[in-house]
Formats: sequence, C-alpha cells, structure tokens
Amino acid sequence: MVKLVERLTRLLAWLAGLAVLLMMFHVMIDVLGKYLFSAPLPGTAEVVAAYYMIGAVFLPLAWVELSGGSIVVEVIYEKVPERAQKVMLILADIVSAVYYSVLAWFSWGVAKHAYKVNESVDGIWRITTWPAKFLLPFGFCLVVVVLVMRVFMGERNRMTTTHSAVEI
Repeated sequence: MVKLVERLTRLLAWLAGLAVLLMMFHVMIDVLGKYLFSAPLPGTAEVVAAYYMIGAVFLPLAWVELSGGSIVVEVIYEKVPERAQKVMLILADIVSAVYYSVLAWFSWGVAKHAYKVNESVDGIWRITTWPAKFLLPFGFCLVVVVLVMRVFMGERNRMTTTHSAVEI
C-alpha cells in the first residue's frame, strides 16, 4: 500500500508539472498569435484558469506533504525535547488530515453540483469546466491518505520521497 501511494503521489506530481508545461505553451501560442498575427487563441484565459492552474496546484498536494515540502514554522518545535517534537509531528498530521478531509468533503459537493449543472464558461467558445472540479477532492483525499498512513506508521517508518520525483 505504501509503495502504491508513493508512486501515485509521484505520478500526480509529474502530471502537475505537465500541466505547467502545457499552460506555458498554450499561453505562449496565445501571445504569439496575438502580437504576430493579431489573432489570439480563443479561450486561453478560461482553459488556464479552469484546468491548468487547478491541476498544477491540487494534483501535487500529496507529493508535497510526502516529501516534507509543506511550509513549517519551527519557533516552538526546536525548543522542546525530542519526545515533545514527535508528539507535535503526530498532532500536526492529525490536524492537517482533519483539515484536508473537510476540504475534500466540501469540494466533493461543489464538484458534484458542477457536474449536475454541466458547469461551463462562455466566451467565444463554451468551455466545460466541471471535470477539473473533481481534481480538488481527489487531491485532498490523497493527502489525507498520506497523513493517516504517516500517523499510523510511526516515526521509524515515516513515508518519504527518498527518490527524486523523476522516478515513477
């Protein structure tokens, strides 16, 4: 199970990187079309906001948590004994798991509603946006899985991404 979660988090980090690359090329084509040919690519802003940015932010959340890349403030942590530090790590993981669970729950409702109403953005073309809404609860749920596994595995067996994100 641990290996599956680690591979999935790395795969999603790769997909997030791919989303950033696709966004870069999409925007570059739009800018070149606008300034060289006076013909921008229709729907670029909508696709960037509805798909690329969502993928770039929410797909790698579990990988960031797994690799220890989250923002950490260690003002008190460094000043307490090692045993208290271990307790603080566990409490932080539990609080984070609860927080991400709440986010997953609410974003699932939003995604279901977007699907039900066939949510889209109107511009020159109609761009369907509901599929990207499901990336949020998926990303949040995977973070919860990572955090819960980390709490139950203990300090000796904490999951980490010892390999680079390049390996899948």
